[in-house]
Amino acid sequence: MKYFIALDSSGSKTDSILFDQTGNVLARDYCKGANAFDVGPAEAISRICATIDRLAEAIPEGGKLKGVFGSVSVISFYPEIQEKVSRHLGTVPCQLDSIVSSVMNAVLGKEDGVCIISGTGAYCCIREQGQPLRYLGGSGYLLDTGGSGFELGRQALIAAERDVDGRGVKTVLTQLIQEDVGESVIDHLPVIYEGGRPYIAAFAPHVFTACAQRDAVATEIFNKGVNCFVESLHTAYAMLGHPFKVAVGGGIFLHHPAYVKAIAQRAPQGCELILLNTPAVYGNALEAMWQNNEEIAPDFRNNFLQSYAQFPTPKLI
Repeated sequence: MKYFIALDSSGSKTDSILFDQTGNVLARDYCKGANAFDVGPAEAISRICATIDRLAEAIPEGGKLKGVFGSVSVISFYPEIQEKVSRHLGTVPCQLDSIVSSVMNAVLGKEDGVCIISGTGAYCCIREQGQPLRYLGGSGYLLDTGGSGFELGRQALIAAERDVDGRGVKTVLTQLIQEDVGESVIDHLPVIYEGGRPYIAAFAPHVFTACAQRDAVATEIFNKGVNCFVESLHTAYAMLGHPFKVAVGGGIFLHHPAYVKAIAQRAPQGCELILLNTPAVYGNALEAMWQNNEEIAPDFRNNFLQSYAQFPTPKLI
């Protein structure tokens, strides 16, 4: 039996699995993200190597690891991550690619198309055969992360603070956030700053709750996020000159279908938005097989989903 490791590392989490050539998941490791914009390349390398080592311990006696494939946020800016993780693995083939690859592979297979992600961060990316990936925005939370969980959560916190101190208008967001954290947003500032970007993104769901209650402030935040993705999709259409399939992933999109629906209603004519319906790391399992010229059996997907489901997602501390 041949064994492989696939990992999907974003700003908030790293979801990694050990699986065999039939798609059977033998072990799963779930830990903090390895976005080098957040933690630096040295810490990103350390986290990726550590998760690989933990999974390798689960390889059955006598078995060998045949390959590793992972998608890692902002890895294109830090080639040393690929270099040092590969060196850590020795002779085991290893390829680390863009964070969008997991979603694209899982949704589109090897087809060309566009990917949009709204999780802690936000991405829009064009994939064309024979061409390098083309990103539209998505340059990190300091410059361009419109429509992301971080940006939605940040705007919700700002609105609540302005409500509390009298500079802004009244909003349902204030009450929702206070009920969530047990104190006012101003009193909660030390926790917010300690938690950083992933923690701020955790406030994004309050925007959707408040929107459902027709809160004007939350609706404005929601629409700004929608506009960011609509703009990117129309830019992609202008570049490609034809309709395309759109792979849609990330926790915000997956848990808030109203967000996806609003974007789909304003997407370029003929473009089809397809929501990720497997764990994102499944796309990396496919890529690990493709990279090693392994045939993917008809029951590979079912085997993967059934065995992966045996490993519930823990809460990160």
